[in-house]
Amino acid sequence: MFDFVTPADGLIERYLRSQANARFPDHSFLGEEEGGADGAHGWKWIVDPIDGTLNYSTGLAGATCSIALQNDDQLVLGVIADLTTRTVYRAMAGSGQIHATAGDVDSLCQPSTSSAGAARIFLEFGWEDLDAVMVGTIEGLAGARPRAIRMVGGAAYALVHVALHGGTFLGIDLRLWDVAAGIVIAREAGRHVRIWNSGGKVHLVVGDADDIAELAPVVEQFGSRRVAPAH
Repeated sequence: MFDFVTPADGLIERYLRSQANARFPDHSFLGEEEGGADGAHGWKWIVDPIDGTLNYSTGLAGATCSIALQNDDQLVLGVIADLTTRTVYRAMAGSGQIHATAGDVDSLCQPSTSSAGAARIFLEFGWEDLDAVMVGTIEGLAGARPRAIRMVGGAAYALVHVALHGGTFLGIDLRLWDVAAGIVIAREAGRHVRIWNSGGKVHLVVGDADDIAELAPVVEQFGSRRVAPAH
């Protein structure tokens, strides 16, 4: 019902697929639009050409292009391009660094956490229509410490902001291409990550250690109850 796709989604993915095949012919490729090597071992590119397509197609901020590189089960590279600001964020696993490129200027990001940043919790769900699981997850947060809830409609966009400015990310029923690049960037910013894999879907909490401990029960409770609605 809300599964929007624009011509740009396919164009971007085909371009990135062709570039990866030309430069790294031995690597596999998994993209949101055309699928590919889900579950393959070795080197694999994981791409969401536009994460937040509804935002993109309606002129809202929060749309990104998300690119990750995985070697076997380890995510080793994350790149997220903010399509609104035209800023590209990138990090290599184990480097402890996040770079941002805007135009011809490349800079090293210094992650920080203000009191306002720490107050935020970004919620992202793998579906758009309001249902009992989405409402229950939000109600489940009422028992945790007070937070300012934000739903921006783009997991990669939210993860970059948690990585750089603090707060918490909670995602249920997402796909790996939604979060792979953001996981790398968040880890290199010093954020903690807990991920659950469930039948090809991903549940995720990113934040500080206390956030993980506090919110993991909410994810475990409501992530197991998600049933895709029939449309």
